[in-house]
Amino acid sequence: MKQRDREIGTLLEKVRIKSIAKRLCIGLALLILPFFVTAHSYADTASEFLASENVGASLVLSADAYNNAATNGLGVKLKASEEIESEDLVMVALTSTLNVRSEGDPDAEIVGKIYRDCGGIVLERGETWSLIESGDLIGWCNNKYLLFDQDAIDLAKDVGTMTATVTAACTPVYSSSGDDKEIIGYASEKTLFEVIYEDGEDWVCVAYDELDGFIKTEFVEVEFIIDHGETIEAIRERRRKEAEEKKKLVRRNEAIAADNDTLKMLATIIWCESRGESYEGQLAVGSVIMNRVRSGAYPNSVYDVIFASGQFSPVKTGSFQKAYENNSANDNAYKAAQEVLDGYTNVGDMTHFRRKGNREGYIIGNHVFY
Repeated sequence: MKQRDREIGTLLEKVRIKSIAKRLCIGLALLILPFFVTAHSYADTASEFLASENVGASLVLSADAYNNAATNGLGVKLKASEEIESEDLVMVALTSTLNVRSEGDPDAEIVGKIYRDCGGIVLERGETWSLIESGDLIGWCNNKYLLFDQDAIDLAKDVGTMTATVTAACTPVYSSSGDDKEIIGYASEKTLFEVIYEDGEDWVCVAYDELDGFIKTEFVEVEFIIDHGETIEAIRERRRKEAEEKKKLVRRNEAIAADNDTLKMLATIIWCESRGESYEGQLAVGSVIMNRVRSGAYPNSVYDVIFASGQFSPVKTGSFQKAYENNSANDNAYKAAQEVLDGYTNVGDMTHFRRKGNREGYIIGNHVFY
């Protein structure tokens, strides 16, 4: 543990920036460690944040050192050689939505929104207001709603997700990295996996359906992803697309009433995330989703929670949509979905889960809930 702490401390010292078509990527080599971070409590001021309806897109923190970096917006340009120290990372300290403004003034124009568990970099840090960049969004935020320095790093490690994207045309997925390994499947280019852990320098362990799969690191790009904010224009476009997608989901089975459609969506995401798990494990996944719906800190519908950007891997990879169309969810998934819709929970008010490892929490099967 101490060795991995030292590795993270070293990697966080210096990272580089790359931006292509105004999209920001922070070069940050983070290794996921199971830190259980104490929640921060902050006063909610109505003028600076609104109730969250959806989370934003994803901020990719890559381990690569990028060249030819340049980002334009509000007159800000970052040189290729400019290095970002760990204190330049910023995270949102709210449980809802923070307005990002064109100037450091509460009456200035709102240019975008940044959400719970989102992050970015600090371009200019002032005593009261700071200029931040989060994805394509650049603007000013009140410091009282932001986390800086070690607090930001701790939260980033807690809420971020490490992913592996296949870069080869096709690569085998193995049962282990040892001499007795067997091929359990194949993954095509651009397939996205959630990383469970990095197995030395040559292998990465990923969530492969309900199994642990091992892929050679030379065939994947490993990134640490944190959600980022959105510009007002991006929000409008996203909502338009979401409305269209929701209509398509309903039209695919017109005989299903709205409440049954919700049941089907919930059962499908439960099946995608926990197939192969016990009924208690499936029930726990459903409980997490409904806890988010009821919490007030997340979108207030099953659809919006499921489709919130960056939250559920099956949605990001498209496997949820295919499972929905193919009616893949089994009877246990539907039973669990109905129970949690009726108000039952077997994980209290927990709102997160992931593959078990060293993270503290309540373990059911292959997942830890927290």
